[in-house]
Amino acid sequence: MKISVLEFSVENFRIFKEKATFSLYARKSEHTFLESGQNLLKTSLIYGPNASGKTSLFNAFHVLRNGVVNSANNPENSILPYQPFMLSDQENDLIFFEVIFALNKKIFRYNFSFLKNSVVTENLFEISSAGKEKEHFKRKRQNIKVALDFKKSKDVADVKTRKEVLFLSAASQWNNELAMQIVEGFKNINVISGPNSDSYRGYTMKLFKEGGKKKDKILDFLKKADFCIEDGVVRKMEVKIPGFIKEQMGTAFKEATSNADTVFFSHSKFDSKGNKIGVAEFNLGEESAGTQKFFDVLGPIVDTLEDGKVLFVDEFDNSVHPFLTKLIIDLFENNNPKNAQLVVTTHDTSLLSHKSLNKEQFWFTEKDKFGSAKIFSLAEFDVRNDVEFSKKYLEGRFGALPFIDED
Repeated sequence: MKISVLEFSVENFRIFKEKATFSLYARKSEHTFLESGQNLLKTSLIYGPNASGKTSLFNAFHVLRNGVVNSANNPENSILPYQPFMLSDQENDLIFFEVIFALNKKIFRYNFSFLKNSVVTENLFEISSAGKEKEHFKRKRQNIKVALDFKKSKDVADVKTRKEVLFLSAASQWNNELAMQIVEGFKNINVISGPNSDSYRGYTMKLFKEGGKKKDKILDFLKKADFCIEDGVVRKMEVKIPGFIKEQMGTAFKEATSNADTVFFSHSKFDSKGNKIGVAEFNLGEESAGTQKFFDVLGPIVDTLEDGKVLFVDEFDNSVHPFLTKLIIDLFENNNPKNAQLVVTTHDTSLLSHKSLNKEQFWFTEKDKFGSAKIFSLAEFDVRNDVEFSKKYLEGRFGALPFIDED
């Protein structure tokens, strides 16, 4: 189910005290695509010092996405983590999330707020081309008023939605057609972390093992990255379990071994005169950390591009060379026929000098003296698009730099 993100807001979550809004709306340009009458960015990059809100923003979107997709599947406990802003006397206030998204040529605004053990408000509106809103449902605790496509789910609203569960998720479980479409759409939005790339290595391995177009794309990108890789194949590799671990596991496992899938890459071998004389194979674990990191992220990247999904990548440049991060940005900018969206956090200031990007694509986070984060766009500053953004940023013209006390 094709989905696009237009805007996301968060309030009273982790480092965000006041409402903060990140937007993918933009003026029409080569960086945008038209969706449901709106011009949306293909790529956006978020900068800021450590502990300024970048990761918290992505965590917030992950919580919203996970709540929509999974809250009705969790029969015992809420999966909405109550992590309010703690540096004020309002630490017991509601956490609020809102997303505006496009689905099936329509635009929707969805929001909810919650406390530790219950959803307090939840609303879904459809926004017309004229900007008017039609209410699909409106919730205040367990009082859920349904309309339009959700009238058929009145019994779900009245008796089948637990206080800790999102009604949208519950309605999907009980076969409301629009709710199911929205949930399927949210499944096509993914939030991943650069430092934890090995946690989705298995997904890239799966695409590679399945072969076909996605494997070819992954292999092509590895070749473009100049890792001297000619080909690759997934095979089982026996992993020996150390003796002391066998002892701890007990006698039944003393002879234990494990066969795990891994990728073996082919590299050319040459004689002293530079003539190719064969190939040598290395498994993924024998490749450099940079090769491994790049391989890990290629699964989600290729999957997002091929299927027109939305991908958020935190610490995008972790262990990946700036030329490779630029390569990925360029893929979304120039080889993106299904209008996939990429949003990343990064410290790579070389991307601020990317001549083909404009200021609407750059965002910054920073913390105020009270420890509360805010997010703002480079488009808010009176600078031309031909200005060297990276230089101005490092000079402190846009804020969002770490304060270092050298005394």
